Amino acid sequence: MIKKFLITFFSILILMGQMPPNIVIDEGEKDIKIRPNISGTEVVLYGVMPSGKKDLIIEVVGPARNITLEEKRRLYGLWLGLGRADYYQVPSYYNIISSKKLDIIADQKVFDKLGLGLNNLPLGEAKITNSKTNQIIFNKNLKNYMIEKGQFVTNEEDITIKSGPGKIGIFSTEFLLPSNSQQGKYFIRYFIFQNGEFISYAENKIDLKQAGFSRLIWLTSKNFPLLYGILAVILSGSLGWLISTIFRRLKIS
Repeated sequence: MIKKFLITFFSILILMGQMPPNIVIDEGEKDIKIRPNISGTEVVLYGVMPSGKKDLIIEVVGPARNITLEEKRRLYGLWLGLGRADYYQVPSYYNIISSKKLDIIADQKVFDKLGLGLNNLPLGEAKITNSKTNQIIFNKNLKNYMIEKGQFVTNEEDITIKSGPGKIGIFSTEFLLPSNSQQGKYFIRYFIFQNGEFISYAENKIDLKQAGFSRLIWLTSKNFPLLYGILAVILSGSLGWLISTIFRRLKIS
């Protein structure tokens, strides 16, 4: 409650001081945690911005990951994955959230200049093996793949902006991160537009962490893969032995 009051108070001072239009932001949780056996993690973003005929776009970019795309080719009547493209710096999650339809907020040229949107998302240079297909085609296929998985998302008209005290507008939005989302820092960029022109910018980040025992398992698999594999084999064998023992005793009785 105090935090929200201070955000609003300092925002009013900024705007009354005739400074350039600014946005003051905060996250519902700075350390977002994933709980096992749920469909995802809900993230709430809110803040204040100058009121009036202004629009807001929020960009969420997840930590980078490695992805390999295989190119299927028909050989002797069989479809084989011969060609491949290895990517090393692909955002594991990408979300564009807007207060209005993107084409109403600004022209595509404005977004291109800002590097904003899925069309401008850098995927890094891919290592292409055994294929004559250029990277542009692979990039298109990769983006389609991530869209199908729900890792690349566009949510238009999904930001609520309400009038606050004085010349203040209060915005809020929420989105769902899939339960299999990559751990790490998610960078968030906020863009304010007015009459089709970009006028202000802010950024922050949230840290996505695994909760409880599931986090311990994840950290072990990430930092000690060999130990994780050995423990998995031991646990699997022990569980099998325990089940067979229980059934054997049930038969005897």
